[in-house]
Amino acid sequence: MSKVTETEFNPEYFKAIFGDAPDDWQEFVQVNLQTFDEGLERIRKAVGEGDMSVVSDVRHALGPSMKQWGTVSLEASMMALTTETLADEWPRIEPEFTALLGALKTLN
Repeated sequence: MSKVTETEFNPEYFKAIFGDAPDDWQEFVQVNLQTFDEGLERIRKAVGEGDMSVVSDVRHALGPSMKQWGTVSLEASMMALTTETLADEWPRIEPEFTALLGALKTLN
């Protein structure tokens, strides 16, 4: 896991919501994993095509969840992407995104 994501990732907020409902917690984690995984695939494709509108849609859809999971640096980096910086900045950001997926997988 990347150092930034390792430092920031905090599932305790959500875990506290589910309390003594481990099955609901696991289902919630699975839904988030699927959502973030699909978002990553959409962004990868969009970066290859230079389609900033798709990147914008995905980052706005995932931004609140990134904040709630505690990965505020990742969320800020994604929000800072522009058409001009997309091709150069995404390769720097992608490892953080995959680190978030890895962190979610450890909750399974």
